[in-house]
Amino acid sequence: MSKLKSALAQDRPSEKRTFPIEQQVRYRCMEQSRASATGAGRTLEISSREVRFTTEHVLKRGERVRVAVDWPAMLDNCCLIKLDIRGSVVRSSPQSATVKIERYEFRTRAPLRVMHAGAAGA
Repeated sequence: MSKLKSALAQDRPSEKRTFPIEQQVRYRCMEQSRASATGAGRTLEISSREVRFTTEHVLKRGERVRVAVDWPAMLDNCCLIKLDIRGSVVRSSPQSATVKIERYEFRTRAPLRVMHAGAAGA
């Protein structure tokens, strides 16, 4: 029986895999259906369960948060996308927070607006 438990334990790694993806994020702290605070930062790590990112202010543990991550890949090589995450803060420090991912979806995002030198006066 101990050999079976050992084999099963090897199939389930105890460590979660995190990926050091550094992308811009925008976050909104939610109370009911309204945003109580907003901010921007950069992702530090992301896994299938959590995302850790820099913050402009301290987020409270248990606080409900929506996080929009500018995703590094494009849809069909032409459309920018973002990862929209909903979750709650599980760890927080003055400069960063970790959010447990409860729901997520990839969404298209608006293209970057490029201002041409001649377009400013037109």
